[in-house]
This record gives sequence, C-alpha cells and structure tokens, in this order.
Amino acid sequence: MICIPITASKVNEAIKDMKKASQIADILELRLDFLRNIGEKSLKRLLSGTRKKIIVTDRKNRLNLIEEAIRLGTDYVDLDISIGEKLIKKIIANKNKTRIIVSSHNYKKTDRKEVNQIFEKIKKLKPEIIKIVTLANDINDNLIIFDLIRKARKQNKKIIALCMGERGEVSRILSVLFGAELTFGCLAKGKESAPGQIVAKDLKNIYRIHKLKGNKVNIFGLVGNPVAHSKGITVHNKVFQKLNMNNVYVNFLVDDVGSFIKSFEGIISGLSITIPFKGEVIPYLDKVDPIAKKIGAVNTIVKKNGRLTGYNTDCAGAIKAIEEHIKLKNHDFVILGAGGTARAIAYGIKEGKGNLIILNRTINKAEKLANELGCAFGSLDIQFLNVHCLINTTSVGMFPKINDSPINRKLLKKMLVFDVIYNPKITKLLKDARANDCKIISGADMFANQAALQLKLWVGKNVDKNYIKGMI
Repeated sequence: MICIPITASKVNEAIKDMKKASQIADILELRLDFLRNIGEKSLKRLLSGTRKKIIVTDRKNRLNLIEEAIRLGTDYVDLDISIGEKLIKKIIANKNKTRIIVSSHNYKKTDRKEVNQIFEKIKKLKPEIIKIVTLANDINDNLIIFDLIRKARKQNKKIIALCMGERGEVSRILSVLFGAELTFGCLAKGKESAPGQIVAKDLKNIYRIHKLKGNKVNIFGLVGNPVAHSKGITVHNKVFQKLNMNNVYVNFLVDDVGSFIKSFEGIISGLSITIPFKGEVIPYLDKVDPIAKKIGAVNTIVKKNGRLTGYNTDCAGAIKAIEEHIKLKNHDFVILGAGGTARAIAYGIKEGKGNLIILNRTINKAEKLANELGCAFGSLDIQFLNVHCLINTTSVGMFPKINDSPINRKLLKKMLVFDVIYNPKITKLLKDARANDCKIISGADMFANQAALQLKLWVGKNVDKNYIKGMI
C-alpha cells in the first residue's frame, strides 16, 4: 500500500491535500504535528474529509488529540514508543475499533542490534502494527531493514519498516515488495514528512509497487554516486511495464562499490554502473566480457546462475550515434574527460581507425589513458580546435548545473559536437555548438542505444531505441 502523509499547516489546506491524495493513495496519514491551531473540532472535520482510511499521527504526543481521534473512530493511530510503555498500554486498552501502530524512529543511524531490540520491545506491547524507521548512512543499511521485515513476516507480525535519507530511498520501494504493510510517498515535492520520501505518483506509476509480485520480483538498478540525475528509473521501469515483466529498476546511491556488490549480490538480477565505479567494479565480478576487459570499464552487469558478468554497452551505443553522422576511419576526434565513458568511446574510435586526442583537467589521467590506447593527449586549457568531432564525457553541464560548459564557445567551429550528458537533453555545450552552426549529437542518442543493449542482455528482448529516446 501507498500512504501519503498530509503535511499542510492549515486545516483548509490539509482538507484540499486529502482530496488530492485520495486519488492516488491507499491510505492517508494525518500529521497533526504539522498543523497549526489544531483542536478537537477541526480534527473531526479532517477525519470526515475522505473515505480513505486514515492514520492519525502526532509527534508532539498530545494525548487529548490522540484520545479524541480514537473516540471519533479513526482507523489507526501511530504512537511513538517514546511516550512510554505504560501510556501505550492504557491507549491500547481503550482503543475501541481503532488499530494501533507503535513506532520507533532513529534520525541518526541504522543499527542492526538496536532495531532488533526495539522490534522485541514493541512486539511485547501487542500493537496491530510495528513500525521501525531509521536513517541510512550507507546503502547497506537498507539490508538491515529488509532482514527485519523478513523476521517479522516469519513471526506473522505486521510491520512498517524503512530507511530515511537519500541512501534509504530504495527501501521506500523495496520494503513493500519484501512484505512491509505500506510505504510512504509524498503528495508532491516539498510536502515530504521525512527525508528521502518519493513522490507517491512515482511509486504507483513508475515503480508499479501495486502490481509487482514482491516475492518473485527481479531487482535491477543503477549503481553510482550521484544517481539522482538518471533517467534510467523511468526508462527501464516503463520498458518492464510494456513487456509485462515482474521487474523493477531502482537507484542505488553507493559509496563503496565492492561492499555493495558483496552485500546486494543475493537480491539483484542486473545492474547499470555509472560514475565513478565503471572501472572500480571489475575486481568484484565473476567474469568480464572481452570487450569490456579491453576497455577497462563496465557499465552493465548481468546475473546468471548466481554469477556476475560485466559488459560495456557505452562503447557500442556511442559509436552507433557517431556513425549516423560521420565515419570513424581517418577522421579526427577530441574526447574531453578520461573516465569510464571516455575509455569506452576512445576504444571504439581507435578500433574504427579514427585519430584521437584525449583532453582532461587532470593531465596525468589523460596521459595514462592515451598511453594505453596509443593516442595524443593534453589539458582542457586549449586555445584552438581543428577536428571533425568533439566529444564531451565529463559531467560539466549536467543537471542541475545546466548553464556550465566544459569548453569555450569560440572553439566550436565546423565540427560535429557530441555530449554524452542526457539530462538536460540539449546541454549548454550543444546550444553553443548549434549557435555556431555545428552539427550536434545529444547524449539521449547514446543513452537510448546503450539502454537497448542493456535490456537485451538482461531480459533477452529487443526494444526500439526510439521508444527509449522518447522517454528521455
């Protein structure tokens, strides 16, 4: 189920939000602690404002409002464990038809020993639902919560459990698939009741948490840092929906890729790898495709028979986009950047007999890559460019810094300009190039090409790249 918290500060605004939320949510949470001047009369208005079931929550722990909500017959009240066991037992004894949620929140960390102790403590109070919410400081913290959900389900205890924060976003999707009673999604950006909440419409329409069969769902995702800019969650989930597959694609914000692979290997079916882990992930794989090994960068991982194999679809995706405009052989190319994507494209250009120069802010990285490939190198501090094609593989110009460009506009003359960034689709670099009468290639073309190749590797299906491009 999807629960939308109502976080308005005024009663009339809250009633309006409840009506909007009722079109999406399965259940609403009325957050009394967000409301100003809330009294028993206005509480009655609010509880009669929707036909959806309501959880009444007051983090200010005002007993009179909690008791009034129970007297008015609200469906649920959420009692924080901090109000004390004696008071919770008293409320449970006088709850009438209202069901009780007893909750615990740790806004600083997720600790395995602590959450299990709290689970046992709340269980003894015999509420209808146990709720445990913690802050994720590391992606692996989510696994502690998933294990807790499994434990509760084995004991036939209803539980709401998830992690807060950006590193905990994944738990807001996967927790219900593993057996949690519900997850919280905000009505709109700016209306969150806790950090890391996903917009409820996205939980329903993109992640399809209502329709997926949680015990058999195949989990795919993007591993990187950052990951919020990615369109992959929209593209891959929409493709899975179109193909009627019980698959979901999520973002994994990771700090240590080796630790992540070891910890999450058991629950994932395939991964996309992005900055800064395309090279770093290789030692943690069981096998690497020969092309990806030559490139020295992996952007796609396939799990088959319990083994992880790395591939590189960036190379083919980029080269296909370039060759729609010019041939590689005997043409001059400059690549800006020396990371994993640069490696993949540079490899493809050299294989196609193109002439190549690699430019990077840190010149020793450009030199290292150039020496491996047998090509020229230099710094980004250049005054003149005379090439057939300029390719930007840096993150300069990516959302949200959309007004930045990696190179001076005056250098863009009589060339093809390719920016691998696809958010925004037309970057500042491409705008400058087009203004100087250069031909351009958007990163959306490369993304669509490589995403189609990824999907083929993951699920064995051919997907039209134009269908993918239309979602970017």
